[in-house]
Amino acid sequence: MTINFGNLVLKTPLFTFDFTYNLMRSFIAHTEDSINASIFEYIEKGPETYEIEICAEEGIYQYMEHYKGLDSQDVFLDDIFKNYFPSVQRRSALLTLVATYEHELEHFCDIYAERHSSPIKLNDLKGQGLERVDLFVKKIIGVKNSKIFPTIKKIIKLRNSCAHNDARVLEKDGQQIKAIEELINDVAINVSQDGNQIHIAEGFLTFVLEQFYCYTNEIHTRIKEK
Repeated sequence: MTINFGNLVLKTPLFTFDFTYNLMRSFIAHTEDSINASIFEYIEKGPETYEIEICAEEGIYQYMEHYKGLDSQDVFLDDIFKNYFPSVQRRSALLTLVATYEHELEHFCDIYAERHSSPIKLNDLKGQGLERVDLFVKKIIGVKNSKIFPTIKKIIKLRNSCAHNDARVLEKDGQQIKAIEELINDVAINVSQDGNQIHIAEGFLTFVLEQFYCYTNEIHTRIKEK
């Protein structure tokens, strides 16, 4: 008997959240390893110091440090390489992390609606992204009072600021972004304010990942109850 594998129809799994969680956990570990390696390299090799002669007769010289295209006349090198660049890398990783879960949750909603012949599809609902996903989860799946999504909404605000507002804590009209302010004021969350910008420290990406893990567990639990 010959099996024509081209005619096989494989059922798309409803849940792929475990794979997504493990993938993103590895991605975060890789990101932090890369950041720590860069900091270690800076500390070990250090910036080169150049002597600039101002007046040799009077023994007046100026000393300037230089590292990877930046010099101490323009920036504080320690702050740039130990704090600012690591935060920028985590900001970029945050965009990837949130976008990955946004895509996976939208895909899940589409599969769920098709499998249950739902009269309401994700695209029928107002809004976009994760907020529209949560509306689908409330209306169609029945997770009415998520304990986790309010925090995810704050994370979305922070993500949006990183993507569209240079990671600033203020709106373009100068108003404080309340959701970001609440994250900063929570001492258990590794995000702080650095001037007008958000500073993301080690541990924040893992915190975000755990919020999505708990949120998808809420969905999974509700479906098993139905």
